[in-house]
Amino acid sequence: MDRVECLFLTIVAILAVSFVIPHYTHSPPLERFVDSTVGIHEKPAEWVSYVECIADTSSYYGYVVNWTLGYPHDHGFSELRVFKTTLLVGNWSEFIRRMPVGCDVLGRDRLPHNNSLQMASERLKNLTEGTPDYEKLKPFFAFAGSPKEPANLTRVHVTVFYSGDGKPVKEPFLIVWLAVLLIGIAGFFASYRKNKALTAVFLVVILLSSLFLGNYFKTEEKISGAKEAFHELLNLNTTGAECTEVGGASGWFHSRDDVRSFLKTLGEYNATVNSVIWEDYTLRIRVGVDKDNYKKLLALFRDRGWEISEVDIKNSSPPEAWIRETNNTLITLEKYLPYLAPDERKAVERYMVGLRESLRTSKASKNLCIAVFTANPETMSPGYGTRSDFLAKLVLFVVGVGMLVLKRGEENES
Repeated sequence: MDRVECLFLTIVAILAVSFVIPHYTHSPPLERFVDSTVGIHEKPAEWVSYVECIADTSSYYGYVVNWTLGYPHDHGFSELRVFKTTLLVGNWSEFIRRMPVGCDVLGRDRLPHNNSLQMASERLKNLTEGTPDYEKLKPFFAFAGSPKEPANLTRVHVTVFYSGDGKPVKEPFLIVWLAVLLIGIAGFFASYRKNKALTAVFLVVILLSSLFLGNYFKTEEKISGAKEAFHELLNLNTTGAECTEVGGASGWFHSRDDVRSFLKTLGEYNATVNSVIWEDYTLRIRVGVDKDNYKKLLALFRDRGWEISEVDIKNSSPPEAWIRETNNTLITLEKYLPYLAPDERKAVERYMVGLRESLRTSKASKNLCIAVFTANPETMSPGYGTRSDFLAKLVLFVVGVGMLVLKRGEENES
């Protein structure tokens, strides 16, 4: 067996092994995901709820699991593609507001009913009947008899599913094609000026190897820049201010320089980053902007090549009458708190917390913002295995041709 034939057989062996390399890997959450911070079943709860989350990318799966662990939680059950735990939630409306995209509440049931709010309502009716305060408390009286009374604690059973393909395998395919390239170069010099047909075969092997490697390094460089930008966006300082989305823009951040340029532009137009929300495949950045700069900023995003959308901002103000009515209700309830029994007072105070949250959200609707979307870099990560398999078949065909040329040359010599 001469040197060239040995090189051909080595290429065949390497590429045969490449076909059995899995295209994706799957791994369960890390051990740290299963720690417990509270004895769930020893804590009282007025409500029980069931939440199901689905994540399509591995990085977002880890993000959602870690989100659940931001609450007091029971021991987690962690296995391949599934994570389960039980949480204790105090502020249900805040929990819903912060719930990641891809999570849905399957149900929320009330445990043994606490009628303290209804008793407080009856007491306040008797105290205020025939006075102006009675009218101010009518919204409270209407609410107190409904089943929407704010709960003290909610026991939330959470299940997080990972539905994606797993992380694409990269390094093994890189090693395969580096090896094939080196062998191709060795074969080129071994056959140079001896057999033009074999030289051409090795040139094709070098070309196909270079196609894979060139695409690999170019793609990884692009992904690396996008990951750095994505990480920087996730860690932006935000105001936390609520706002009404009145426009949208969608584009890529290819590097940290793109992020710096973006922030510089916001500063020039007196805009702020209100919030950054990870939504699995995308990142939603809420940019607070005033009415005067709203269209100017969207136009600038369009000039950058981003896709934009805008809405009419004429009717973006909250209902002033409702705000006045709500403020009057809060002031009046505060006035009568000393006349209530302790359990009734606690129930009314919880109601007032929810009312203030609604008021805050309504007032925030005066603030305008543009939703800027950018994709999770994980969506850029290609399946190198499919590309490798395709090129490997081409190389094997070329090597087969080279083996025939080699055999015919040996027969002619004999």
